Amino acid sequence: MRFDPQLRARPVELKEAIGRFTRYLIAQEDRLGLRSRARKDEDLRKFTIAVEAVVCNLLMQGLLREDTALAVPLDNNMMWGANRYRNPVYGQHFLGLLDLLERLKLLKRVTTGYRFSKTAKAPSLFKTVADLGKRFPRVTPDSFRREQEQEILVPKSGRDDDGNATLINYSESQKTRTLRRQIQRINNWLLDADIELTGTRAAARLGKEGEVIASYRRTLRRTFNNKSWQQGGRLSGGFWMTMPRKDRFRQIRIDGKPVADVDYQQLFPRLAYVRAGAPPPTGDLYDVMGDATGRDGWKLLLNALLFTRGPLKRWPRDCSPLLPQLNLKQALALLEQKHEPIAHMFGTGIGFELMFLESELLIAVVTHLFQSGIPALPLHDAVLVAKPNAEAAKAAMKYAFCAGSAQSRAFIKVEFGPGK
Repeated sequence: MRFDPQLRARPVELKEAIGRFTRYLIAQEDRLGLRSRARKDEDLRKFTIAVEAVVCNLLMQGLLREDTALAVPLDNNMMWGANRYRNPVYGQHFLGLLDLLERLKLLKRVTTGYRFSKTAKAPSLFKTVADLGKRFPRVTPDSFRREQEQEILVPKSGRDDDGNATLINYSESQKTRTLRRQIQRINNWLLDADIELTGTRAAARLGKEGEVIASYRRTLRRTFNNKSWQQGGRLSGGFWMTMPRKDRFRQIRIDGKPVADVDYQQLFPRLAYVRAGAPPPTGDLYDVMGDATGRDGWKLLLNALLFTRGPLKRWPRDCSPLLPQLNLKQALALLEQKHEPIAHMFGTGIGFELMFLESELLIAVVTHLFQSGIPALPLHDAVLVAKPNAEAAKAAMKYAFCAGSAQSRAFIKVEFGPGK
């Protein structure tokens, strides 16, 4: 489970218990001779919110069905980085808090983080002990809330040789203020919307990226790539984004109703054809063989060609087993033949620009739907809406694509769940 520095207590009883625990920890510091003088007001404020964040994360960890450790980032940049991304929960007071909890045998360090590249360090892993939970009221996922991200625009550098990208400490401008207002407006709508998860009152579970699936995780941030405000731009952070697909239909309710998934079909290659000013071939753009053979493999390969820079020298991850009858050279030749009008874009890295166009489409669609009174959860190239609003969402997505691309037709699929 990833440590979430924004996690806070919701009920008064839990807040009061955390307050008592904070005072207990300060008393233990005095007893152990760890401090020679009382904290200044600002230092006490930071220590207090750090205690609340750590306690809430450990209590949430105890609700998980899985036997998991809490992954806490302890690298120097996270603790002391002098930029807009630094969180007040982190710092020397945070490191001292973890050490104190270990010393009091309320926390156990499973592994210590290690540097695995020049720009990245693995988090340290912690587990709580039973005595900690006894100090607090019984909790459920509804016992927690989440502070909004202090920075919702996240530009990153290009990936280094190890595949890692660093955060860019950008300067404010009219453009960044406009971009931020767009996401803040969507976040305000999401916070006010009637969105719930069924069947998760007593326990919690993790998404595929180690983030807790809980309805309090509903605000978004927008990440840009390669030091450019015109590359990437995808939204992330919502609990629904890391849920297994089938669980979205089974558990998410909007305005008390099951959801529909309204999805652009083959959006990246279609945007590439728009950029090339050429009509796409008829049918499924990922069906290279004409009989749906190896479709998932062709999809991986085509998108890899749009994102990579230079010739593709090896199979994309997990792609080769999906196209067992071909070697890479043969597969590339067939793909270039199928998509000759956009083949000149392969190996140019244009995918990040197409991703930006995708994100602009989704932001326009979600904004329109909320302004029309229809809550919508964005999913890269799709939206989740209450079932009765599926056709309205489809119409909004069609309009956004056609207006932005000068195309007369959009390819959109509506799904109501597995087998429906």
